[in-house]
Amino acid sequence: MTNARHAVRAAFSLVELLVVLGIISILLAMLLPALTKIQRQARAAVCKSNLRQCGLFLAMYSNNNKGWMFPVGWGSNVPHQQRWPVYVFQPAVWNPKVMICPEDLDPLEEHSYILNKHLAYRGIRYGRTEGRPATNIIVMGEKVSTKEDYYMEVLENKTEFYSIVELFRHGVGGGSNYLYLDLHVDSIAPARPKDAIDPWDLPSKPGGGGS
Repeated sequence: MTNARHAVRAAFSLVELLVVLGIISILLAMLLPALTKIQRQARAAVCKSNLRQCGLFLAMYSNNNKGWMFPVGWGSNVPHQQRWPVYVFQPAVWNPKVMICPEDLDPLEEHSYILNKHLAYRGIRYGRTEGRPATNIIVMGEKVSTKEDYYMEVLENKTEFYSIVELFRHGVGGGSNYLYLDLHVDSIAPARPKDAIDPWDLPSKPGGGGS
């Protein structure tokens, strides 16, 4: 009889159980946003690492191509095995894993990044910047998932920048990641330079003068 009364006293009442469940729910509600933020920051860090690796391959390609960091014209307009990643990455594949941002869940044509064609248009090469600071020159950035493009194209008097480039893949506060000509990677959204038609363009002359 004593043991039975002790068992009854040791058991939780329904009210106590509901209180415990309520406390757990409150703690989870407080922790989940922090965990989500940490997971997103981790994916952004992997994205930066991928871009750095892309930069190293582009730099190696430039060593054998007079400073030019990438071939031009070999994008989604040609078969997979003729696209530029085949000529830049080792092993030679058209869809290397480092070309995909983990935050980009279903990128068209299996790549999340596009090249800045302004470099070819302005004659900018690795180690040959015509007096422009390499730390400010974007080589590669993130594209909109539904776009198949490999280059941020340069057209007469306009570009496709605002329809192709993904500005906020990692959130409003995180922006998107960018590979620069000195091979550092940053997530600060680029500002529009003076005498430039989009934020990835370069001034016509060093220092921002007109043509």
